[in-house]
Amino acid sequence: GINAEYGRIAAHSHVKGLGVDDKGIAHQVAAGLVGQELAREACGIVVELIKAKKMAGRAILLAGPPGTGKTALALAIAQELGSKVPFCPMVASEVYSSEVKKTAVLMENFRRAIGLRIKETKEVYEGEVTELTPCETESAMEDTAKPSVT
Repeated sequence: GINAEYGRIAAHSHVKGLGVDDKGIAHQVAAGLVGQELAREACGIVVELIKAKKMAGRAILLAGPPGTGKTALALAIAQELGSKVPFCPMVASEVYSSEVKKTAVLMENFRRAIGLRIKETKEVYEGEVTELTPCETESAMEDTAKPSVT
């Protein structure tokens, strides 16, 4: 089969980069990509802008019909930028799911992309509670005093 012959393990595992030369010219077949030379050359410009730190706070949108190479180009950009740049594909149906808020899905993907792990710390006190003193406030928005524990 194709996996045994070429060693592919996923849909885009063959993509190793954009396949452009030092002058930014894309070859018909290079780095696991075939065709889309103009798009690959444009992505090469984006890679150079990112490396020159001129893309901070900006984004690119790859648009086109299914099967035209948008995901392959995005992966190729990440490959060109090096192993420290993750490629985290997102599925639109995941973002627009009725079960999870859009912001929660996006934040989780951003965290995954930057390798952020949220660590929650809890303080545990050991002992016996002998007295609790509740405090009333005028408004629920005001800071509430912590109960005193002796």
